[in-house]
Amino acid sequence: MVNSGQTNTAQLVAMLNERAAVNVKLALVGNAQRWQLHHGQVTLDDDTSLQEQAWRYSTATFLESRLPGPMVAALLRGEEQDIDGIRVVCPGPPSATASTYRLRGREEWDRVSTPWPRTEWTISRDTNAAHPGYGLLVGDGPSFLNFDHALSAFLHQRPYDPTTNRADLWRITLPQRAGWLSQITIRPDLLTAVIDGEDLHGAELELSWAAGHQIHPVDGAGTYPFPLPHGLAHDSLLMLRRDGQWLDWRSFPPPAYGRARDASVVWERPGPELELLLANGEGQHLECKQEVPEGESRKKMLKTIAAFASQDGGTVLIGVRDDLQIVGLPEEPNVDKQVLQVVGMIRDNVEPVPSYDPRVIDHDGKKVLALEVSGGGQMYAYRNGQRAEFYVRVGPNTVPARHHEIAAGFQRTPTTTTF
Repeated sequence: MVNSGQTNTAQLVAMLNERAAVNVKLALVGNAQRWQLHHGQVTLDDDTSLQEQAWRYSTATFLESRLPGPMVAALLRGEEQDIDGIRVVCPGPPSATASTYRLRGREEWDRVSTPWPRTEWTISRDTNAAHPGYGLLVGDGPSFLNFDHALSAFLHQRPYDPTTNRADLWRITLPQRAGWLSQITIRPDLLTAVIDGEDLHGAELELSWAAGHQIHPVDGAGTYPFPLPHGLAHDSLLMLRRDGQWLDWRSFPPPAYGRARDASVVWERPGPELELLLANGEGQHLECKQEVPEGESRKKMLKTIAAFASQDGGTVLIGVRDDLQIVGLPEEPNVDKQVLQVVGMIRDNVEPVPSYDPRVIDHDGKKVLALEVSGGGQMYAYRNGQRAEFYVRVGPNTVPARHHEIAAGFQRTPTTTTF
């Protein structure tokens, strides 16, 4: 089975028609007489929890309900339907095909991840569809600044992210629970994989890398060990498979800090994680410092932190030389004081203060401070006296942001920032 492609919409209609009921979330725009579908989310699964609810406003309605499969199939075909006492219509003629994605467990796509793999189909919205507008939403439901904020809360229970674009009219999800990797623990000399699933008959678990591979037959849910006499190779791939098809898988690339972590992968000893991070050297998302910097070196580090936060995140490692040799933090002052020193630098010199996680990694008795900076979806400034300076990351270099980059950054900023 391919991981992405196209599916005829008629196949999805047939799939819905075969189901007695499905879980549905509908976001509608319009008025009391006529409501047009803005986004529909369907889960083809009887085990997924459902909260029956309806948020009603003068220009928008959000419904979560369990509906008959044939009713949702008719709506997908473009036929008007009476749902929860209102008339729901679809914008424009139905699309002939849907984009298809097969996703592994814990893979986040469009702000959604699940422990198990899943197949998702999306159908894009007609560009001529009614626009939801940007006015305040006050009514029979929580109040919101505008439709986009309400939609994010309704679908994901998360704050609105201006960098995401909800361009799909339909999103249909089918969980794949035959088998999945619920947790992988990595030690310097051992990898253990915990497998769960509803149908593991005939499955096998494979750990492969460029120089070889190991295979475990799977006789049911449980824990399966893989000795690592030479440590975990940088190009390792762990795959749960059956009959030439994958059920679930994980790879272990250098961690991309500042981005969502895979909660199923546990580095019991962080040394191997640090080695993977350093495998590709300094670059777009990694900067190394031998010790807590002073003078011009301190300014450069703070500018880099502002650049990471203004783009898609990154990590500063303190206790690592430019040649990637791990030397560790100096013994004096103690590690806690050095962490507080760096935290104070960021608080006093980067505006607004970005989201970051200071983490001390113990590697062969040497302590390294990792500053994992999240991308904030807006511009962050290095405060140089009374002047706010903006920077971006270009490969391994931090450079002043150009006017158009600054303007683009502030256009995606959700709230006004005052300097």
